[in-house]
Amino acid sequence: MPVSSSEAEVVRAFRRQAADVRRALKATAPQAQPLKVVGGYIEAEGWLQQTRRITVPIRRILLPHDKASFLRSCQILEKHDDEAIAAGARTAGDAYRGLLAELEIQTTLGGRKITRGELLRAWLDAVVFYDSHDKRQPYEEMLEDLGKAVEGIALHLTEQTSEIVLQLDEVAARALGEPVILPDPEPTPPPPPEPRGWRHFLRGLFRHRPEAARSPRS
Repeated sequence: MPVSSSEAEVVRAFRRQAADVRRALKATAPQAQPLKVVGGYIEAEGWLQQTRRITVPIRRILLPHDKASFLRSCQILEKHDDEAIAAGARTAGDAYRGLLAELEIQTTLGGRKITRGELLRAWLDAVVFYDSHDKRQPYEEMLEDLGKAVEGIALHLTEQTSEIVLQLDEVAARALGEPVILPDPEPTPPPPPEPRGWRHFLRGLFRHRPEAARSPRS
């Protein structure tokens, strides 16, 4: 059956996140960055800030109950009455279900067993909510707990997820009659000026006191 208006809204929410994934993957590689040592490993300055561009949408897409989740849009598109669209959604869905099976595989990090899904979620959360001014330093704590190897595994899983996301996004674009490459979002407008209320009046009053109100010199 065709996509209803409420289902189209769900698929468009997925497409907005997929568009961010596409932009992150196509972003021009930055120029050489200053290097620093983190836990005995050399790292480019600003690496986390750059990585956040793709981890933010991927994290949302992996959440099964999020409006933008892969699963919700895939289930909608698999029921489409256009067989080519439905078949494309099933192919992407099979790849995603294979990824979910891989995320159940256990590995040993930091001296303990952990599933790949658990380590991916821990890494995504640490990157998305990273704050260089946070005294808790959760990203550094995560590396200390799981070891530096978590980055390589999590990045590989993120790349796998991105490929499957873009595969479904092409199907979604066809179902909605939209271009595969969505236009960049409009820049956020600046906040409106502060209203000229009583605070503005008082500031002007104290800034421009009349000469007669000043104390005369003795």
